[in-house]
Amino acid sequence: MKKIIVTGSCGFIGFNFINNLNSEVEIIGIDSLNNAYDKKFKDIRLQNLNKLNNFTFKHINLSDIKSLNSNTEIFENCDSVIHLGARAGVRQSFLDPEQYILDNTLGTSNLSLKVKEYNIPHILIASTSSIYGDTGSKLAVENEDELFNPPSVYASTKSFGETLAKNILSDSNTIIQISRFFTVYGPYGRPDMSILRFIHWIASGEEVIIYGDGNQRRSFTYIGDIVKGIEKLVNNKSNGTFNFGSNQTWSLNEVISIIEKKLNKKGKIINKDRAYKDVDVVLPSLQKSKEILNWEPTTNIEKGIEKTVEWYKEYENSLMNLNYKYEYE
Repeated sequence: MKKIIVTGSCGFIGFNFINNLNSEVEIIGIDSLNNAYDKKFKDIRLQNLNKLNNFTFKHINLSDIKSLNSNTEIFENCDSVIHLGARAGVRQSFLDPEQYILDNTLGTSNLSLKVKEYNIPHILIASTSSIYGDTGSKLAVENEDELFNPPSVYASTKSFGETLAKNILSDSNTIIQISRFFTVYGPYGRPDMSILRFIHWIASGEEVIIYGDGNQRRSFTYIGDIVKGIEKLVNNKSNGTFNFGSNQTWSLNEVISIIEKKLNKKGKIINKDRAYKDVDVVLPSLQKSKEILNWEPTTNIEKGIEKTVEWYKEYENSLMNLNYKYEYE
């Protein structure tokens, strides 16, 4: 049986990735269960994960080296580390930069030191399209279009986390993979991201808040496609950085129209000032992911939103009273 560590196991992507793993794999899930968004979302995911016979949970804060040192047994005979744990969000990062540095930069470097110490042969580090900034009509290419001065505290901490991991592991035999995700959505998603919030607000009859005119565009990518991309990358064992995103973009207004159609309900739209440092469009080049991994997204936005709406309706009673709006808004 292979043994893997998945950080951010109770997060959106980590949860969905673990749920799709082979039951023969021994999984150690790490999460700090922080309050970056409503912790009840993470509790719901963890309740589901604890039903898996091959899953063991460890409540660890990666930025706390003492916490890692007191759990060294998890690194013994480990085949792979899938590092999906992070503190995400552009707006929040300007309000609490210290926490982003701790979670995204120090946490990644601490984990990389353990990977090196225990000679773990493989690490995958999840990163973000925010590193590219506003791409306009240009496709963001790995190792070419990363901004020297990333446009947010969040992007800066993720970029520096990548750099530190590569430096720490540069003289080891560990395979280092970077996966850059573009606006992921789907079941068990984050309540601070647009699609799940829009679904909740429209379904519950609450005001639908759009920051700006809603014409800003995103490469919305369904979680099922992201999970398949991670699996292909892990199995391929190629060093390097890979984009995982949709090769199409949709505006927030277009997304809301699709959700309204799927719910058969009109939203009460409220436009507010554009969010600080919000970009207009981020579009990935998928050439490398296609050629090396044979990966590209297959779930169109209509189908992806339909699946997410169906999931929301199924669990609406437990999701209805959770927090989708934050103090800084």
